[in-house]
Amino acid sequence: PSSNNNPLLIAMSNNIQTLNNVAQSYYDSDDAFNFYQQVWGGSFIHVGIYEPKTNPNDDDILEAIKKASHESSIHLFNLSKPLSTSSMVMDMGSGYGGNARLCHSLFGSMVVCIDLSRKENAVNISLNESLGVSDRVVVPGERSFFDTKEPDSSFDLVVSMDSFLHAGSQRSLAVREAARVLKKGGQLIFTDIMQSDNADVNELSGVYKRIHLEDMGSPLRYKQWAEESGLKLLEFEDKTQNIGIHYSCIKSLLEKRKDSLTNISSSYIENMIVGLDAWIDGTSKNNLAW
Repeated sequence: PSSNNNPLLIAMSNNIQTLNNVAQSYYDSDDAFNFYQQVWGGSFIHVGIYEPKTNPNDDDILEAIKKASHESSIHLFNLSKPLSTSSMVMDMGSGYGGNARLCHSLFGSMVVCIDLSRKENAVNISLNESLGVSDRVVVPGERSFFDTKEPDSSFDLVVSMDSFLHAGSQRSLAVREAARVLKKGGQLIFTDIMQSDNADVNELSGVYKRIHLEDMGSPLRYKQWAEESGLKLLEFEDKTQNIGIHYSCIKSLLEKRKDSLTNISSSYIENMIVGLDAWIDGTSKNNLAW
């Protein structure tokens, strides 16, 4: 039957559109956009890999956040097969384009950026133009994890950093889309903030509220979704301890700078602090994984 007559497909389509709208409206909101620009660490807005003795209260904590976030991107690309100027790479959830530009600078590869946020895409495009790499770091408009509009079997590598959680109940479809665009022998390498396989979901309500979702992925779920999509798990590196360090650093920086931040509502800042505490608590109770 056609999709117009299939209630399941109609329901799934509506759910995907809802998830897209939630993610897009959040990251395009003035509060979120200004927060990530002023606090989170520049072009990289994912969890970093930190020195174990990092002190969130250090005076130069912003530099520590930027360094750690850059380090996690470097580590991700170090896990990939050798890339070259002829390689095609997709970044799913590209944000401001930090990962994409890093990939191009390291290997000369062409990178296609997939992101729903109009504002983040605009910043990405502007930065690419200023560096003269717009022909190699491509932002084709607002596109979803579920429908990248790229051809089958056309990419050597798909990367994503802490973005699949926003795919909500349809994370399996994001993995399936990544598998669809990969060439034979290609790789999907990603990080995601997950709930642990044995998480107490009753203790994660604050985290779910923070990300406007009802659940999260988990290592076992991603392995299952990958296998269902024709992918084989090569390795899972558990670096969960970095979640607590990262969000403690972000919280410390936010509390130090909240009076000098511009165009961010006080309610957003206070809710963010509560949300950061939820991430920190979830990590300490072994309910999260990364």
